[in-house]
This record gives sequence, structure tokens and C-alpha cells, in this order.
Amino acid sequence: MVEWIVPLTDLVVIGLLLVIGGNLGSFLNVVVHRLPRGESVVHGGSHCPSCGSAIRWHDNVPVLGWLLLGGRCRDCGAMIAARYPLVEAVGAIVIGGVAAAELLSGGRTLPGAAFGVVRPGADNLLLRPEPLLIAVAALHAWLLFNLLLGAAVETDGRVVPARWCRMALGITLAIVVGCDPLLPVGIGIDGPAWMGRGPGRGLGIAACGLACGALLGVPSTPAGRQGLMLVGAILGWQAAACIALLRPVVGWLRGLFASLVPPDAPSRDGDSTDLTTGEFSESIRSVFASPEGEPPSSIDPGSSPLSEPGPGAVSKPETAGDRGPFLSRLIEPIAWNLKRRELPGEDLMVATAAFLLAWRWLWQLVAE
Repeated sequence: MVEWIVPLTDLVVIGLLLVIGGNLGSFLNVVVHRLPRGESVVHGGSHCPSCGSAIRWHDNVPVLGWLLLGGRCRDCGAMIAARYPLVEAVGAIVIGGVAAAELLSGGRTLPGAAFGVVRPGADNLLLRPEPLLIAVAALHAWLLFNLLLGAAVETDGRVVPARWCRMALGITLAIVVGCDPLLPVGIGIDGPAWMGRGPGRGLGIAACGLACGALLGVPSTPAGRQGLMLVGAILGWQAAACIALLRPVVGWLRGLFASLVPPDAPSRDGDSTDLTTGEFSESIRSVFASPEGEPPSSIDPGSSPLSEPGPGAVSKPETAGDRGPFLSRLIEPIAWNLKRRELPGEDLMVATAAFLLAWRWLWQLVAE
């Protein structure tokens, strides 16, 4: 039984990190639903806006709650948009998966002499946690969260509000300048001697990364350019350049997957389009840009922890004659996105996650 303790502990920690990633995906729904209404994103229980019934705690689980409910309110049967469990699933896989790889490997996915020196495994992480490694994983989760936000808004054909971009960039600069050890690599292969340590090093690396991301992102969409700038500020200009080259490869692979999808693209009418309706980014824009005195626009909320289904996410319950497999509501938006020719924001998010998983190996390849 003893030999099972370590792998079981690893599985528990991985599961916990996936749940955290799913909740971060769900938090996007909290922001777009509650802030325009002046509501707290922390206090207050979730409820169905169609019938006003409180959502049970066991129905308020990322992805799983939506699946167990069949995508409907338990009380009134109103439909809950499928796009939100999809966003939660992406958050769990991308954010939680990268964090699990970084933390459970003991930093062996990261370059730099400060990482990869502790024993890997969840037991060591729990008994002798390394604060620097945990802080780096949290910073990378913040980066992937912003890339997920940009990808979701871009899917709707919108632009992330400038105020959010300034806030994200300001927080990022404050972190990397105030704690430069979170940046594993310098401006060059070894880093010039004059940079030393401290705020000057963090500011120099972030400035070069921002400039590189801005230049390489010029041909891209706003979500791609803003995301690449944030990548450069956190990971350095070398990472921004590598990810900019990797992003078209991700798009090409997405095209290969799209070739496996049936030729008839999903209809953009009705609930099968809840991932591409545009309500998500419209509601985000209203958070920052609603004119005073005007009520916030109605939005399409989520169905997972800390979020609540809103008017745009529900419709009249289906009749028995048109009731179909609710899982098709998950498949159709995925198929539609795969068939999109240009999705720089989504491709950038996937490319960044892949780069983080192979960062140490790529850096050693360049350094040698």
C-alpha cells in the first residue's frame, strides 16, 4: 500500500490544480455578469435568473455541474449556455495543466539555475514547498488567464477593453520589477553583467519583451498583439519570438483537426452557438465602458462556481419534440471554432502553454 501513496498524492494535487484552473475559467463569467450590475464577485449565492431559484452547491461544480444537469436549470428547465463549461474546461486543462507540470516537476520545465533543484513530486511540494516556484507558477497562471480572456473575446469578434489591458500590464510590470527572480532568463543568453539583480533587471527584461511582442504582433489581431506583449513582459523577448513562430504551427494543427470535422459547419442559430454569439465580450466591454445612467447590457452568464446563469444564457425549455442530445451543444461550438481560419488569440494561448511545458529544453538547445 505504501508504494501507492506517492502516485495517489500526485493525482490528488493534479486534480486540485485542475479544479483551480476550472474556477479561473469560471471567474471570467463572474466578472462579466456581476460587475456591470454593481454586485460583489465574492458574496451572494448563484441563482437562476429565469425562475430565481438558488443553484445548489452540488450543481455549482465546474463543467461537471452543467453535464449532470443536462445543461438546464434544475427547477425550471431553462437552458444554460454550453460555452461556459467549455471555457471552464479550457481553463482547467491549460492553466491547471501547466501549473501541475511546473509544480510537480520541481521546476524542471523552467530554465535557470534557481529551478529544478528540488525533488519532484506532490509530497515534496506539500512538505517542503518552494516559495519561488509557487510564485512563478502563479505568475504563469495569470498570463494564461489573460490569454484565455483575450481568446474568448476574440472568438466573438470583439476587442478586450483597453482599461483591462492597461490593468493587466500594470499588474504584470509591478510584479516582475518588484520580484525579478520570477524571470528565469535575462536579456541575452547569460545576461549582461551590468544588469545585476533587482528592479533594474526586471524592468529591462520586461521592456525588451514588451517591445518584441509589440513588433511581432503587428500583423496579428488586437488579442494576439496584446497577448504577445504580455508574454514578452513575463517570459522575455526570447519566449515572445519563439511563441510568435510557434503560433502558426498551432493554427496549422488546428486546421488538421478541422479536416476531421464533418463538412457542414454548425449553425450559428440558437443555443448551439453560445460560444460564438458575441455576448461574452459585449458584456466585458460594458464593465469598463457603460455610459453613466445607462443600464448594463444583458449578458450571457455562466453556470459554474461563483457565476450564475443570466438572461442571455437561457432560453425557453425545449419541447419533447425538439429535445436532442445535449452534448451536441458542446460539440458544435468546438467544431465551429476548429473551422475558423484565423484565431490568433486561441492559437497564442495554446502555443504559450506548449512553450511553458518545453521551456527548459528549448533554452538549453539555444544556450548550447
